Amino acid sequence: MTDHSVDARGLPCPQPLMLAKKTLTELSEGESLQMLLDNKLSCDNVIRFLKDHGLTPELSVEEGVYTLEVKKGAVTAPLGNAAAYCAPAQPKVGPVIVINHHGMGSGSEELGKILLQACINTLKDVAPQPVAILCYNAGVFAVAKGAPTVPALTELVAQGVTLLVCGTCVDYFEMQNRVAIGTISNMYDILQQLSTAERIITL
Repeated sequence: MTDHSVDARGLPCPQPLMLAKKTLTELSEGESLQMLLDNKLSCDNVIRFLKDHGLTPELSVEEGVYTLEVKKGAVTAPLGNAAAYCAPAQPKVGPVIVINHHGMGSGSEELGKILLQACINTLKDVAPQPVAILCYNAGVFAVAKGAPTVPALTELVAQGVTLLVCGTCVDYFEMQNRVAIGTISNMYDILQQLSTAERIITL
């Protein structure tokens, strides 16, 4: 059930952002906001604003109308300058790293695991740092609870590296309760990262 609905169709930026900020400020914990937009750029800006403030918006698109649903949580960060999000995000410079196997390279599986851990441990010292790390197929085991790669991946995420984990792969390997770090994502987001990457490095 939606507690409050905002129709921002036809409104130029930053008006949708200002409406989102104002409405969320007025909502109580646990209440939800639905926002309607008809401009993809405005929609992307609102999503970026919400995510940067600790919220998890859900997006659906039908006949050119973008519908955002978001629930106000208990630990929502203070809502900052919404208008600043109308400026297009500057593209990050750096590679996209793909982890799609238990280890790094082919040959000895045990050696591959050692190399993968060493590589991820070293990434934080490489310049430029990766823009994103994508884990799919058996690569999702790199983010499993107890995996030796988790501490270094956690540090990279804290430094601003995007870590996407294939949701289909998590389901296939029955790891729903074992993912320690990263955002469980989908093929669309993974392909977006791959298609816009400056370069791709597959471990």
